[in-house]
Amino acid sequence: MLYGILLESCRDGIIVAYGHETWKRIVQELGFEHETFTILGRYNEDIIQRIAECLTSVMREGSPDYYMEFFGKCFVRFFTTYGYDKILRVAGRHFGDFLHAIDQLHDSNRFSFPQMKSPLFSVAEEDEHGVVLMYKTRRRGFQHYVVGQLRECAKNFYNQNIKVTAQEDLSTSEYTRIMFRVDFNNEVIKQTTSHLTRQLSLTNVTGLTFFKIFPFCVVIDPEMRISQLGPRLRSLFTDDSCVVGKHISDVFTLVRPDILHIEWEKFLKYGKSVVFVMQSCIPLKPEVNKLARNRTIKDQNINNGKSPSTSTGSIKLKGQMKYIPSWHKLAFLCHPMLSTVEEMVSIGLYLSDLNFYDGSSEILISGIQHARQLQAAIDKQHAWITKLQHSRNELREYREKGKCLLYSLMPRHIAKMLQQGVLANSICESHKLLTVLFGYSIDMKEIIQKMSPEQVVDCINRTVNVFDTCSEKFDVYKVETKADSSYLIVAGIQDRSAYSNRHNSNVSLNTTSSSIGDDHNTSRSRSSSTNHLQNEVGEEYVESARKINFARQNSKNPYNFNQAEIICALALELLTASRSMINPLTRQPFRMKFGFHSGPAVGGIVGHRNYQYCLFGDTVNTASRVATSGEIGKIQFSAASYELLKDSIYFETVYQGKTEMKGKGFMETYYLIGPTSIYLSLLETTRKQSINVHDSQIENQDGRVKLDSDVPIHTNLKVPDIMFDDDDLSERMSILTQTSPSVKHNVINKMTEKQSPCPFSSTAFL
Repeated sequence: MLYGILLESCRDGIIVAYGHETWKRIVQELGFEHETFTILGRYNEDIIQRIAECLTSVMREGSPDYYMEFFGKCFVRFFTTYGYDKILRVAGRHFGDFLHAIDQLHDSNRFSFPQMKSPLFSVAEEDEHGVVLMYKTRRRGFQHYVVGQLRECAKNFYNQNIKVTAQEDLSTSEYTRIMFRVDFNNEVIKQTTSHLTRQLSLTNVTGLTFFKIFPFCVVIDPEMRISQLGPRLRSLFTDDSCVVGKHISDVFTLVRPDILHIEWEKFLKYGKSVVFVMQSCIPLKPEVNKLARNRTIKDQNINNGKSPSTSTGSIKLKGQMKYIPSWHKLAFLCHPMLSTVEEMVSIGLYLSDLNFYDGSSEILISGIQHARQLQAAIDKQHAWITKLQHSRNELREYREKGKCLLYSLMPRHIAKMLQQGVLANSICESHKLLTVLFGYSIDMKEIIQKMSPEQVVDCINRTVNVFDTCSEKFDVYKVETKADSSYLIVAGIQDRSAYSNRHNSNVSLNTTSSSIGDDHNTSRSRSSSTNHLQNEVGEEYVESARKINFARQNSKNPYNFNQAEIICALALELLTASRSMINPLTRQPFRMKFGFHSGPAVGGIVGHRNYQYCLFGDTVNTASRVATSGEIGKIQFSAASYELLKDSIYFETVYQGKTEMKGKGFMETYYLIGPTSIYLSLLETTRKQSINVHDSQIENQDGRVKLDSDVPIHTNLKVPDIMFDDDDLSERMSILTQTSPSVKHNVINKMTEKQSPCPFSSTAFL
């Protein structure tokens, strides 16, 4: 496994050199889930090689080895671009020093990348023309990647163009080991050698002084046995005699470098420039283990039973293998690897035990301060996250309010077109069939003339609020409240995506042809097949009723009315509501006229700043004339609307005769008498069902009854969704058998047609 920072550098290099489209193609061909990589994430080691092979096929030039070297250069550039190059720039005064320090650089990244399996770099030979660099790793196929890194580092940080060649390949089945010859100007090595020879020779250091300076030192003889331990390290083990004289592998485990067989020559060879890390593999003193266990228990209590991340019961040492010629022994000049004070206490050490010269104590003390600063930053970040979540909730609420406001000003599908960037004045649509309802207040002109402006506004506001409350229950769209005290409502303007197949809507947004008689022709075709449906009315009716029970939840048209039937139901409710509105001058109910007409119309957005959805066409004008020519307290409609109502089983109508219309001549008109017993039965059944559900919900809140259904019932609507039980089905069947065959067929079709949700209902804004 390797860290995502290597893959992210490859991605960055490909985008810079070959463009983002090339990288997107690589992502697609290799089947990556995402286009980016997490820097601290861990990925398979073969991904880089797969990217190199894919890039070769995409570019149709070069080779995978060429692009692997390119990725190595990209890694150094990525470090430089994002500010990680500081550690590389201070690694050595000269490029030769940098090569000696590569292994230390990898080891210094253990805090940022704790699970990194870094390769091993060691300078085997050095002269004024370059070095022989040994590269060893358990990974395969990364030698060209290393060459690219070396060349880019030499060019960017030391301004040298180096030559790197593979001198010898000593790889085995277990690891890759290559000897690179790196040629560059290394004449500085002569100056360093001559400078050292001119230094005065110092007296030998005594063993007492040596072990004071290195209290954790381990002295190893040529047979790889421990001959001496530093005083601080010796105090951690049970008995000094059981450690001294043992083979180094019996007391310590070699963590770094990765050497399969511990040998004297290998330690001498790697000791020049490789950092060694060893961990004890025998038990420490009982009091140390006891202290570690107590610390572990305490940490588990703090972490709610989870074990702490730091290991206890062993000590890990890091340092350099230094050959002492006068002793003919190797001295492991090391210090304990401690990340936190807790880790130090867990192995039985204190600050007084640490070396005063290597800065370990300062690192631990400063780590406490850094931990506090980090915790403060984390707390601050949590506060910002909480505040951000609150702001997001507020933004979501404001967006929903904005949508509700926008959808109240224009049809939902028009509002969506504006949100998608369609120019407002370019929106124009034709409707084959709409039903337009006008409501007029005869008394409003007198109120405007005789009352104060505040009283006029208050009176109009209360009137409009009452009418809006009624219209919100139905599948209609309020176009406007006009200055001449008229209230304009339209049925048949639906979202074209949700209502393209709706029953009897007859809405077409892509044609200008008028088709008022379509509903009449449809009714004839329905009546022609009534005899066939009479034999199937029993079980099919019951099954259809049960299916429609779920299809009509949260709908403003629960009975699947056509647009004229919707207007009839709304007009009756508006007429009833108008009788409760009192004229402040006469102390009598307002005198109202209602009328509607069906026909084609054109709609669109007008205005550049204050957008308004308007309807144009003779249908709107005719509906206004039908309303004004009617009688007070009655609902008049045209013959075109009658074509949509003549087969309805829900409303009673009567022929008025020919009525003179201003600018229209004489037209045949009808009056809406009221609802039929079937419609009243539906209202009563749904009202009872709504009350029963409401009572059950109240009992469920008290813990006495639990409902079997989780479907919400909106009891605030006057016409709630239909809920059928066995008694209700029997009642509906009895009503059905008493009607004519054509009416039976009409009921079956109304109960079995697929109903789409209303785009202006409350659920549309969720």
